[in-house]
Amino acid sequence: MSKQYRKTGMLEYVHSIPMAILLVTTLTLIVFFMAPDSVQAKETVNILFVSSQNTSPYLRFVEEAELELRKGDSLSVNTTTLSANQLGNDKFTNTALTYDLIVSLGKKAAEAVLKLKPETPVLYTLIPEVTYNSLKQSGNLACPDRQCSAVYIDQPLNRLLHIVAVAFDGQRELGVLLGPLSVKQSDMLDQLAKKTRFTLHTELARNQQEILPALNSILKQSGLLLSIPDPVVYNRKTAKSILLTTYRHRVPVIAYSRAYAEAGATLSVFSTPKQIAVQTVSVIQDFFDSDTNALQPPQHPKRYSIKVNRHVAESLGLDFDANPTFQSLLKEADDEES
Repeated sequence: MSKQYRKTGMLEYVHSIPMAILLVTTLTLIVFFMAPDSVQAKETVNILFVSSQNTSPYLRFVEEAELELRKGDSLSVNTTTLSANQLGNDKFTNTALTYDLIVSLGKKAAEAVLKLKPETPVLYTLIPEVTYNSLKQSGNLACPDRQCSAVYIDQPLNRLLHIVAVAFDGQRELGVLLGPLSVKQSDMLDQLAKKTRFTLHTELARNQQEILPALNSILKQSGLLLSIPDPVVYNRKTAKSILLTTYRHRVPVIAYSRAYAEAGATLSVFSTPKQIAVQTVSVIQDFFDSDTNALQPPQHPKRYSIKVNRHVAESLGLDFDANPTFQSLLKEADDEES
């Protein structure tokens, strides 16, 4: 080739190089020199996840969130996950100082983050709306320079009542057992009940001893029981007795978690850890990408699932398959088992 080069000159030598290689090389140089800085070097941010417990829902959330964060084009993300108990150890006292954002999972994590007294913005998730608002109003929520927000775990009330109205078409007597936190939603419940043509029956249980008397009072007037999150009313100690009592009265329960449907609620409307993780990552990406450096306002889940306990439904004489409008709602909801 060197002899050919001396005889024919540079032009014929260049023409002997395959055209495809020349094109690829030229395009690569153009892209490199014209590409914006954001393509050549991603911004690196550090995120701390604080989990209330090392159990499946929290672990699944973190796993899905990290997967979503790696899909992003604009950010290079370093993540660290600590439990609420770990965060309470002395060796992690200054942990928050090295992170650009803290993501708190659940109420116990929120309490641990408060003790940390961070100067870093905090995004709360896997927490009910009433719990978040109660902690914030009482000053028991870390919100440095008002830089905090939430992706709630519970559904918006208007979505719940719409699904209930469609699923139980013809039933107009709706009962709701309220607790010290959820009672703050009573006015909104009343407004939405009127819009969906329900007659609303509510009772307040201020402590565990008042739950069954209040529940029996509701069930005498109601054909349905809608459960909304309240730590006093609905917890591991009370769930079984509430479900058994409603079943004896042959009143369907509409609950807010997959576990309740599996335990005996007629149906549940809920968002999975994966669904909430994807939405949370969207809020995180917007926070770092926006010029305002502000978190989006608190928000309910956008995606949700509906689970029907068919055994309980059949024993109560309910045939959801004969309800085409409800079947359409089931198809609209995300069908995932996570």
